Amino acid sequence: MRFQKYCMALVAVGLLFFAQDGLAQSKSKKKSDSSSEFKSRLWYGGGLLLGFSGSSFGNLFQFGLAPQVGYKIVEPLSIGPRASFVFGSYKQPGFKATNLFNTDIGGFIRFRVYQGFFLQGELTNEWYQGVDRNTTSKFKRTRFNQRIGAGYNFAGGRGGAGSEIAIMYNFAIANDLDTYENPLEYRLGFTWNF
Repeated sequence: MRFQKYCMALVAVGLLFFAQDGLAQSKSKKKSDSSSEFKSRLWYGGGLLLGFSGSSFGNLFQFGLAPQVGYKIVEPLSIGPRASFVFGSYKQPGFKATNLFNTDIGGFIRFRVYQGFFLQGELTNEWYQGVDRNTTSKFKRTRFNQRIGAGYNFAGGRGGAGSEIAIMYNFAIANDLDTYENPLEYRLGFTWNF
């Protein structure tokens, strides 16, 4: 719980800094100059999710999108929103397939450590559907995710198009004794102007 409060405070401070920086820019420069500087500090990213897993209990196929937009507060430090939308189809022997939809929305803070290497923290709220394996009936749940991880961006902070890999650790899943999910999340993505 203390870690969750620390992460929320860190994201809040980053967002306040972002708002203060934007207000200072709009007062000190002409509107067109501050607009172009704001746009030059933005970077865009996203990833595709394609997964398949199976066991003697059933099979799960997933497809999803995860867009994000970052704002460079200072050159190595970025904050911004991130979302993911995942469609899944769960099939258990003897039952019809069940369609599932998960939405995860929140914010991130990213620090580029050296060239393309970065550290990232995220706070997100997730609305997800699961399946009761005994009845194959759907259930809905909400979870507050706290993730921390590291990755490498192959553009290396030079802007333009790039790709990246990352590994994230989800503390909400790690602390849930009733879940079968793995707290490690492997990501492949693309960026523009990072």
